Amino acid sequence: MITSKTELLRSIPVLSNQEKLKHILIGDYGAIMATQDLLAALKYTEKIFWTQPQPIGATGEYISVLIRKSAPRVES
Repeated sequence: MITSKTELLRSIPVLSNQEKLKHILIGDYGAIMATQDLLAALKYTEKIFWTQPQPIGATGEYISVLIRKSAPRVES
């Protein structure tokens, strides 16, 4: 089990030459799954790219992370 949000985020590799954007969902399991479904329906991302929701602490909350990567932008 992931014991902290920081541990989870550090465990996800990102190539240094790519721009990245991290999406972090924290909340009830059902709310996280519903948000992932909505983003998939909007064709923003597919559910398979999210981490499996992991419990965090004793709060009953879960965390799931999506990191979108893209090629660096070229300045004009």
